[in-house]
Amino acid sequence: MANDGLKIGLALGGGAARGLAHLGVLEVLEREGVPIQMIAGSSMGSLVGVMYATQPRVEKLIRKATQFFASEAFANSKIHNLNRGEEDPERGVWAAFGKRLRQGLVLGSQVTRLSYLEKEDLYEMLRAFVDDRDLRSLLIPMTVVVCDLVGGRELLLRKGSAIDAIAASSAVTGAFPPIKINDVECVDGGVVNMVPARVVREMGADAVIAVNVSHDYLEPPELKRALELFFRTHEITKRTLIDLQLREADVVITPNVGQYHWADFGAAEKIIAAGREAAEAALPDVRRVLERASRGFWRSLFRARVDKTGA
Repeated sequence: MANDGLKIGLALGGGAARGLAHLGVLEVLEREGVPIQMIAGSSMGSLVGVMYATQPRVEKLIRKATQFFASEAFANSKIHNLNRGEEDPERGVWAAFGKRLRQGLVLGSQVTRLSYLEKEDLYEMLRAFVDDRDLRSLLIPMTVVVCDLVGGRELLLRKGSAIDAIAASSAVTGAFPPIKINDVECVDGGVVNMVPARVVREMGADAVIAVNVSHDYLEPPELKRALELFFRTHEITKRTLIDLQLREADVVITPNVGQYHWADFGAAEKIIAAGREAAEAALPDVRRVLERASRGFWRSLFRARVDKTGA
């Protein structure tokens, strides 16, 4: 499916553990010979994007991810241990965190604290996947999206420490503290751009493939508390923003991962499989868009040559 000269870009959305589905998508695209020339990512999309841009061999990345999340090191981590002792282990870590949050327990405990977990907890996990190299050294051009917490704006990181950029883009507010980048306090890139398809377009892509791993609307049984009402309205705002961002993509791949919450890393293999399945289903659309973009690319190239020669 390779298209010589055609620039194909990939936008990897945020979703924490659900973002492991990106690996399944990449596996199918790689198998089909879809050449990815540029990547932009938010949150977990930034981690997977940097991993692939560093080593464009997705088989090795999948093995690394599944082994780590099944390891004793992860089992002993604070992120994993959030869920110990909960009566609903199948829902994973976020179920535990979310339950405490809805009950106001976490909210109350955070009055004097900036976050539920520490900065080092995040870095400890990231170091298992990426080296601290400069973003400019990656084999595939990569843009990491973060949110400037004070200025309330999108920042696009293309140079500097890769692990700092990923940490900032993955710093989910409330769970992790802000990460300072060039003296700017930064948080989760998904706050301003959950699926950065526009960023990929601005990088020069002729065709943009976006992967959206955010969940659909959750259906609360009842809205009895102010916190539940707040979360619901925030969810609607977020979904509306994502829908607008996805309009910038030529193809949108949406893995069926809505049943997994953001910290259900124990379901890594199932989530990766969901990404693989969604990419397989999207292949006809991918082929169609790439063929159309390729025709447009060669037409524009021909016209440019004609104009240059004056023929």
